[in-house]
Amino acid sequence: MEETLARAGFCMAHDIPGRMRVKGGILAGGPYDPASLEGYLLAVDGVTDVRANPRAGSIVVEYEATRDVRERILAAIVMLPPEIYGEERISDAGLPVEPEGILPPVFLLVSLFFLPMRIKALVSWLFASPLIAKGVETLVTKGPKVEVLDATAVTFALLRRDYFTAAAIQLLLKVGEIIESTTTNQSDRLIRRLLIPRAENVWVLKGGVEAMVPASSLAPGDLVVCGAGNRIPVDGQVEEGVALVNQSSMTGEAVPVRKEKGSMVLSGTVVEEGRLVIRAETVGAETAAARISRHIRSALQAMSPAQRRSEELADSLVPVTFGLGAAIAVLSRDLRKAASVLSVDYSCAIRISTPVAVKTAMYEAGTRGVLIKGGQAIESFSEVDTVVFDKTGTITSGAFEVTDVVSLDPSMPSDVLLALAASAEERYRHPISDAIVSEARRRTAAFFEHTEVDYVVAHGVATYVEGKRLLVGSEHFLREDEGIAFSPLGALAQDPSKTFVYVAYDERLAGFIGLRDAVRPEAGKVMRELRDLGVKRIVMLSGDSRERAVAVARSIGVDEAMGDLLPGQKAEVIARLQAEGGKVAFVGDGVNDAPALVAADVGVSMARGSELARATAEIVLLEEGLRGLTVARRVSNEAASVIRGNFSAAIGVNSAILLAASLGFLSPLASAVLHNATTVGIILHSLSGVSSGLFPAALGEVSQS
Repeated sequence: MEETLARAGFCMAHDIPGRMRVKGGILAGGPYDPASLEGYLLAVDGVTDVRANPRAGSIVVEYEATRDVRERILAAIVMLPPEIYGEERISDAGLPVEPEGILPPVFLLVSLFFLPMRIKALVSWLFASPLIAKGVETLVTKGPKVEVLDATAVTFALLRRDYFTAAAIQLLLKVGEIIESTTTNQSDRLIRRLLIPRAENVWVLKGGVEAMVPASSLAPGDLVVCGAGNRIPVDGQVEEGVALVNQSSMTGEAVPVRKEKGSMVLSGTVVEEGRLVIRAETVGAETAAARISRHIRSALQAMSPAQRRSEELADSLVPVTFGLGAAIAVLSRDLRKAASVLSVDYSCAIRISTPVAVKTAMYEAGTRGVLIKGGQAIESFSEVDTVVFDKTGTITSGAFEVTDVVSLDPSMPSDVLLALAASAEERYRHPISDAIVSEARRRTAAFFEHTEVDYVVAHGVATYVEGKRLLVGSEHFLREDEGIAFSPLGALAQDPSKTFVYVAYDERLAGFIGLRDAVRPEAGKVMRELRDLGVKRIVMLSGDSRERAVAVARSIGVDEAMGDLLPGQKAEVIARLQAEGGKVAFVGDGVNDAPALVAADVGVSMARGSELARATAEIVLLEEGLRGLTVARRVSNEAASVIRGNFSAAIGVNSAILLAASLGFLSPLASAVLHNATTVGIILHSLSGVSSGLFPAALGEVSQS
């Protein structure tokens, strides 16, 4: 494999068990997107961390120290997919600023004490030339922005032969860049890892028989079977079946797209309704590259409203500083005062602190088991005053257990009834389906071969076994939709603490299965904590009977409960609450929760939620239970508070510095030190809520690549 690597233009610069550093190829200045390359390699099974360094022309990969994983990594590097290539050579813009970058301005500052004046002037101008050139370019292309102000302040200092002040301003600017860059880089890397699709098993069709296999074992040409709620694990072409596919995670389309024989489907999209058999064309890391790149762009690069407001305000304040400096220069003819004024800038702290606060909050949430997909979600969740919960799998654990299997047909033993239901439910990921299938396997029941299964969201499934129609689902589905006659079922089927699934075979009611789902033990405490964190109204929605929903709601302190709801009706409740003035978050886990997740201001998916729920939601709880919800709320509240505090501090402190500089009380150096110290302090304030140690870890990490 090393020979193949060399033929592709790469070389192994460093190689020990569990860690390798590869150089050359497109890494040496080629047109590529570092984030996409990192995401592509992170998707290789067994890889734990990836760091691309475009300046060094290398990439470091940490992995589980086995030969198989190592070979997979090398093969992935040799066969880089088109998604990681950029349209032009990568520039320095947006690349991480390494901590070592602080050394040149420090060296310059120290050397100024020893160099002769002529050498001091030459070195100072040479060192400042990139900053000045950037300021001129920004002025020509974008107008008076903060880069122009920084360049002007340094140029004024150089013209006044105040080389120490010019060097000090550049040092302070570099410190702010490093703090911002290391914070952003560390948080982005964590979030990128959280966005990697979790390991999964998939159904493949071999010799006319469906079998479950690990997704990592898929190969081009395999026939992959995807039913409602399944994430499509490959890029490929539909061989048979018809389905509605949610492509929002890839294309941004809000409306599901019809797919049928001959249609192309993309990895990472989700089947909402129907069933597809897909012939795989690209599998594994190759398919993950585009999906991860899109997730990164949407989650990490999209600005929240607070960030956009900060950018707009920062841009509008730069001309104010320029105007005041020019006025003082003209009226007082004192370039020292003008230079002092130009050393003060509102926009730095306002512009930098908001994205740092957002990224810090995303990092903090990620380390505590919550994936928040961007600043928009953080800001919106901090404003939520109404939280709506789905019941099954959310308020309740979703880990159903079968309590009763009752056959109403004397010729059909209960184990056969259970096996029929499990055979039809086996393809679908839902808490009730999982419980029925698990119980059938525990009883070692023999599953039945059947035709294609029709899945009806929130109702049930239908198929044919031995030429006879099999229906499994709710009483409403069998009685009202399918016309199955129901005779009195006895007291057992009326137990309000249980959920019942009914089975009809050959157009007759064959029996029913009783299941019980316990309320999560932490649910009551989470409701109280949400109220303490500012939530004013808590509502629970359920497809179960209203009586059962109300009983559960009362036991945990929920304000209002509604039962007997269909998926579309849940979304209607969300819309009504919004029309009443509420800022609404919806917490759910199933395929049938997707309409409500989309309708809400913020959608939250449970850890074991369906792929559709996880793709649709803005917040994903990565650990089982509801405790992550309070983590997300607390982190969002803290981020909003920090942003407000930063704004007040930036305006108040810099106004005071600007006034003192205008009156001649501060030298240009003192103005620059106070202004940049304020900026650094505000950035550190943005980091202050991070208990997981993001900033020390980020600043302490010196790249070895």
